Amino acid sequence: MNIKEQLISVLEIAEINFLMSLKELKPEFVNHKAVENVNTIAWIVGHCVLNFDRFLSLYTNEQLLTKDESEFYIYGSAKESVKDYSLLFVKLIDIHLELTDKLFKIFEKLDATKFDELPHEQAKGKLCDIIKSMSLHVMGHTGQIVLLRRMLDNPFWSFVQGVSKENRQKLRKEWLSWWGKNKLLYQ
Repeated sequence: MNIKEQLISVLEIAEINFLMSLKELKPEFVNHKAVENVNTIAWIVGHCVLNFDRFLSLYTNEQLLTKDESEFYIYGSAKESVKDYSLLFVKLIDIHLELTDKLFKIFEKLDATKFDELPHEQAKGKLCDIIKSMSLHVMGHTGQIVLLRRMLDNPFWSFVQGVSKENRQKLRKEWLSWWGKNKLLYQ
């Protein structure tokens, strides 16, 4: 496995664990504050979507979130100075799926040497470092979601799964099937 394949694999592992942390989440807990001063699961999902959106914009100059939506999901924003532009959970998930689909297609097409270069002149690091950082960021928030779910609805699922490509593909297929059958519950 070359460095390109390893980096894509690490981001895929983070992404499937993120999705699996949401599987069978009871709709009533999506926007429920488990603890004061702790963000809701929906906000955490929106924050991760924002980061994938910014990541994709490095390559496409497109962003799926509006400026106001982006500001709402930025960590550390003074909530009183930012209008509530929260999106429906179903929309956040659908945007996430679109973003990650586009990103992984871009990465698959990139030459392996590009992973050891800056993605653009203003980048704060090489693509390989950005992917590692993004993967760790997503896994950190996945851990938050798992902890919140244990406080709210005690799910059976635990992470880390999907280390092998075959297992990731199986989990993704199962997750997409579950989402297709249940997404209307989250509107």
